[in-house]
Amino acid sequence: MELLLIITPVPQLRSPRIWGTFAASGGVGATTITVHLARAAAAAGLRTLLVEVDQRTPLREILSGEPPFWEDFRVGQSLVDEALPRLNAAGFALLTKRSSAELTHELFTFVLNDLSDHFDLILIDNPSFSLPTMNSLVIVENTLPSLIGLTYLFQIHKPTVAIINKRSIRGKSNSVIAGFISDAILFHFPQSIELQLAIGLGIARKLSKLHERKFTEVVNELLR
Repeated sequence: MELLLIITPVPQLRSPRIWGTFAASGGVGATTITVHLARAAAAAGLRTLLVEVDQRTPLREILSGEPPFWEDFRVGQSLVDEALPRLNAAGFALLTKRSSAELTHELFTFVLNDLSDHFDLILIDNPSFSLPTMNSLVIVENTLPSLIGLTYLFQIHKPTVAIINKRSIRGKSNSVIAGFISDAILFHFPQSIELQLAIGLGIARKLSKLHERKFTEVVNELLR
């Protein structure tokens, strides 16, 4: 209920907000943060879809994915309400894969364009493809691997929003990373074990008020 008072309601958006969340290096918490953002948006009453394209399907394992899966869709086959991804225990819908089969750009584009009519916010976890309407959110750490990863990502996606995760208490906010992403809206998340997800339980751990407020701030920015 508290989130409903903080996040600006944007019900039934004609043009959904579509964001791809990218990791600047391995193990920076991109998937975990994406799940929490989806949960915060859903708690505010937004029709939220979390999309997984990773062949390893970590979200399917974490959230106990259910049909429909990517393999159930066909290019040119219009979606009906019964075929839409269903809400899970955290309040948002998840579209994931049943197998490690490769997803084509054609199917990716067709399905997401069709699903756009049914959701206010679509979060795509580390997509390998792009959409013309997709914005870029990058999760990084104050480390050299993240800086190298950003250099690579900038050749493909220039982030509109960036989250610096697991920032050390001793670290300075004016880090090299922050200076490198000077054109993006920056958010800092302090290191916290509570951000981790419980595998297979289908829900995220309850967060402190501080972290809930942080995710609320990011969601508000994604809805602009």
